[in-house]
Amino acid sequence: MAITFSVSRFHPWISLGLLLGSSVGLSQEWIVKFRAPSYAKAVPALKNMGDFSFKATHPTGRLALIDIDLSAVNKDSVIDRLLHRSDVEYMVPNIRVHAFEDFEGDTQRSKQWALLKVQAEEAWKLQAGSRKVTVAVIDTGVDWKHGDLKDRIWNNGKEALNGVDDDNNGYIDDIRGWNFFGKNNNPMDETSDKNPGHGTHCAGIIGAEGQGSGTIGIAPNISIMPIRFLGADGSGDLYSAALAIDYATQNGADVISASWGAAVERSQMQPVLEAIERASTKGIVFVAAAANDGKSNDTREVYPANAGFPNMISVAASDSQDQKPKWSNYGAATVDLASPGADILSTLPGNKFGSLSGTSMATPLVAGMVALLISQAKVQGDTFHVEDYKAILQASGDVVQIETACNCRVNAFQALSNVRHHKLTVVPNAGTVKEKASMTFHAIGGKAPYQFASSKPDVATVDASTGALEAKGEGEVLVTVTDANGDHVDSRAIHVGGSEDRTPPPSGDCPLGDAEICAIMCMIQPTLPWCPKEKEDTLAFAF
Repeated sequence: MAITFSVSRFHPWISLGLLLGSSVGLSQEWIVKFRAPSYAKAVPALKNMGDFSFKATHPTGRLALIDIDLSAVNKDSVIDRLLHRSDVEYMVPNIRVHAFEDFEGDTQRSKQWALLKVQAEEAWKLQAGSRKVTVAVIDTGVDWKHGDLKDRIWNNGKEALNGVDDDNNGYIDDIRGWNFFGKNNNPMDETSDKNPGHGTHCAGIIGAEGQGSGTIGIAPNISIMPIRFLGADGSGDLYSAALAIDYATQNGADVISASWGAAVERSQMQPVLEAIERASTKGIVFVAAAANDGKSNDTREVYPANAGFPNMISVAASDSQDQKPKWSNYGAATVDLASPGADILSTLPGNKFGSLSGTSMATPLVAGMVALLISQAKVQGDTFHVEDYKAILQASGDVVQIETACNCRVNAFQALSNVRHHKLTVVPNAGTVKEKASMTFHAIGGKAPYQFASSKPDVATVDASTGALEAKGEGEVLVTVTDANGDHVDSRAIHVGGSEDRTPPPSGDCPLGDAEICAIMCMIQPTLPWCPKEKEDTLAFAF
């Protein structure tokens, strides 16, 4: 099936596109995923096949990066033989990643309207963050020398600048993060006409300390882990993105901020999605941008935003009037909440400041808020599950007319107040469930034990003691929880019915007798007669 990326006329996010060249005389990089029991033996066997060059391995994800010389071998034969190996789980092209410049606006500090909108100053009276809480910014890098960021950069205390991998994490001298694009220990943000300093801007939204005439982030006392996987021309790849997420997971990040994504099928993004799941098992919250196509993600494949894992928060943008900018994506089933993202003033490389717009800017603001909530929970000795943070932000958000799961825009002060006062909250707090499907609710805050109830049993029933919901028919339902003190609170709307199928139907019958091989072929050459036809609003990269 064809790999596409969406083109925005307004404020593009970072998009992924399949760039495999223009002739069959080129080589192709592919990511091969092995089955768990087979990895140790499969990698040496793969090296001996001889039809491609072996480039790298990533044991954490059981991945290998290979390069197929298209001028020397029959690529279909190689793909066919690899996919039919019992030790191979899947293989996908190592798609390229491209960053596109956001529009710049007014650079006056007085334009930090977003902090006023989310009641940041009131929130800081409760909690301004802790250096023991780390947000990983996976992006174009971070100007770690910037005056408003240098004292907030994460330090790997187990590592020294001595040419030795002191902490045995696989990365030498990674004292402040890693550069997966340049394969070195300097995650510096490198600007160009395609990158105004995207990663540095995101980092400042999260944690700029606000000294002198600079800007201040939503969580000015936390630590920022710079991780670069995009180059100065805005180019990177899927394999590096997966490694970057695993690096954050393995090196102590509490939150990951990801202002990038791809309008591709879920199967194509599998290496990245599996890395996000590994982060979830470690209790790491992953915040992702919804994209800037101005369309509903409920009817489009957009990843990682649409992944739907418990640890994920998908973010739409709002403007200073609490309206949806025309370029922001949305969706009741797939986008969790809205956050200020239009004309956001923050740090830029070289001790500069400027305004950028996009869901790319809305995302780090949410990541910073999660860092505040984690900081407060640590002070109180509270333990939250990864999905609880999204529920807290949704339950405490201000109601706006932007189509998301909660139809709300985040409010830092109200969210922190809810945590500080252990306010009773339903988890999940908003969302979508398909008919005849089920989901389970729990509660935080208040006093256990809890009792659950449905506002519309004909739409969905809820088991009073376990919180297990069974969807019956289309509609909206509220889930009410009552605690041992008799206090009760409702969730936001739970939509029953789900979204449209986002996978386009095939255009013709597969002539090879193997649908999986045909799907791989469509990734390479989407103009083949059996491949799905592209919509007019997307571009397909074919070779």
